[in-house]
Amino acid sequence: MAYIKCPGCNRDVDQNKYEDMLKKEINKKIEPIKVKKEDTYSINETTNVYVDQDTLTKLDQDALDFGFSRIKSDGTAIPNRNAFISAIMINYYDEFNSEEEQKANVIKDTLKKHLPLLSDVSVNTLSTYIMGGMDTLASEKVKNKKMIIKVKQTKANEDIYTDIKYEHINNNSISSISEFYYSMFKSYLEHPQYIREQIIFKKKFKEINRYIKKGNTILIKYKSNKNYMNFYPYKIVHSPEENHNYVLGVVKAEDFNNPGQMISLCISYRFDNIGDIIKLSKDPINITEEQRQALEETILYCPSSAQQMPGEHTIVALTKNGVSLLERIYTFRPTYIDKIDQIDDYSIYKVLGSNFQIYNYFKRFGADAIILNDEKFSEEQKEMASRIIQNYDLIRKELEDKRKS
Repeated sequence: MAYIKCPGCNRDVDQNKYEDMLKKEINKKIEPIKVKKEDTYSINETTNVYVDQDTLTKLDQDALDFGFSRIKSDGTAIPNRNAFISAIMINYYDEFNSEEEQKANVIKDTLKKHLPLLSDVSVNTLSTYIMGGMDTLASEKVKNKKMIIKVKQTKANEDIYTDIKYEHINNNSISSISEFYYSMFKSYLEHPQYIREQIIFKKKFKEINRYIKKGNTILIKYKSNKNYMNFYPYKIVHSPEENHNYVLGVVKAEDFNNPGQMISLCISYRFDNIGDIIKLSKDPINITEEQRQALEETILYCPSSAQQMPGEHTIVALTKNGVSLLERIYTFRPTYIDKIDQIDDYSIYKVLGSNFQIYNYFKRFGADAIILNDEKFSEEQKEMASRIIQNYDLIRKELEDKRKS
């Protein structure tokens, strides 16, 4: 039998009995959290959630970026906050709960490691207090700022709304409903934009990925186009330049050079602009090996603009100012730009990626960029320059005539 010195009376006591006594003393002070009783709610109930300005601004911006908006009478777009918050609830609630459970398990493991005399009930109780305290600390600072998001209970989010109000809050939680929502919004915003986009459009992501795995051709609508398009989805990727997701694939479209004749083209669709209703097509598209290679190169060089064939590239001559523009004009900047020559004052670059994307990028350089290996682009540049000169002369003459009159 092992004995230890009692710190209270300094007598030798049985170690096992002492530990049992200590366990009872410690754990009896930790009372399980009592389940709260809540009143019933009406079908159109709302919950006020206190948030800070930064959180509110970011949520509204995401709503606009992901197409949750309304158009005012003056034509400006404003966020449809109710619909967007409901989308977060529906698509992120389970994932957020999983993240919270992982945090709670870390807290429990830490308590068990450093306080081995705690019972399982005490560990669960303390971890709940700590988790609730984290929610409270996070939201206390924003209550005085009076920024409020009204979370509405709707038919679409009814199950989640009910679960948050009754199951989460009443199931041994000390944080308020407002604090829980605030923590969920903050957790959602901690993800990169392209992951947030995958969260908001979770159902559509799963649906298209399922068709991709099966090698199906589908019917989709894009933007405001009312007509379905026959589309073979190849892969979903995200564009680092924009942080948006794109679906690469092959579409059947009319040949502009031969009206009435259909051809297949590689294409890149921004994910949030694809409609929610997706159907299985009865007219399958057979993707060629050349198109597969072109799409694989698109993933490497610029997912937002699909190549039509492998090896697409542009040779461009840049002035000294054009070289500096490469650093300043970042949006849609090609990924692979390699200097291959220097001729007089011009730096010659080889740029890999789709011709369409490269042309649109270098158009912004004006006279500081000259495309060397494409006659069509050169003609377009000359036509644009001619229009600029013509407009300049017309405006100048008009202004001079008005000054003289």
